[in-house]
Amino acid sequence: MTTKIGVIESKWGQKGNGISKNTTVRPLFDFISDLHFGNHHAYEYELVGNRSAFRDAFRRQANSRAVSFVYIAMHGSADGLHLHGGEKITRTILKNDLLEVDQSNGANITGLFLGSCMFGSHALADFLFKNDCRLTWIAGYEDSVDFVSSSGLDMLFFNTLISVRESNPRQSNLHKIKEVARRMKIQMQGLCNTSLENCDPHCGLGFSIFIRKTGRTKGAMDLMRG
Repeated sequence: MTTKIGVIESKWGQKGNGISKNTTVRPLFDFISDLHFGNHHAYEYELVGNRSAFRDAFRRQANSRAVSFVYIAMHGSADGLHLHGGEKITRTILKNDLLEVDQSNGANITGLFLGSCMFGSHALADFLFKNDCRLTWIAGYEDSVDFVSSSGLDMLFFNTLISVRESNPRQSNLHKIKEVARRMKIQMQGLCNTSLENCDPHCGLGFSIFIRKTGRTKGAMDLMRG
């Protein structure tokens, strides 16, 4: 068995931002992989620096039977994901990549986690779901986030996701992610809140888990605030 997690990362260290050139999210997934499966190799990992490399990595992971959830780890802003080579993944580029993957016969991606500042907003999830993205869920942050705090939340999310999957293997993907959101709200509400919701500019990451609205109305519903 595997974690079913695929990780696509871009380098964090850039001139003047104070982040070490060797900083990486890999230890988070080494730990989760070792905890659940007894080795450090139960997840897929790729480092990318430009749009072409990102697209190729995303396509490979989407078509891998070992991957159901893709975690994208890189700098971000409200208008895109920032690759260390200087290029940006806008919401339109991400939408087109997702639609291309959807049309692939071997595609198996049900969840997308945006491990970046500010890009994982309700507006983005609305845009992707309204453009017929077939993901079950999209998770991410609408605020600028601290690396350590967000890494802790990311690790708890995926640990919870794997635990729910292992204990409820016959449940639908939608029921599983709803259970993950339920547990996250109990365990990490303050960290998941925005700083405005916490009434404290120093506390809160603005974390959300979005699913598609039911019925004829397209768009996204936030399970963390439902």
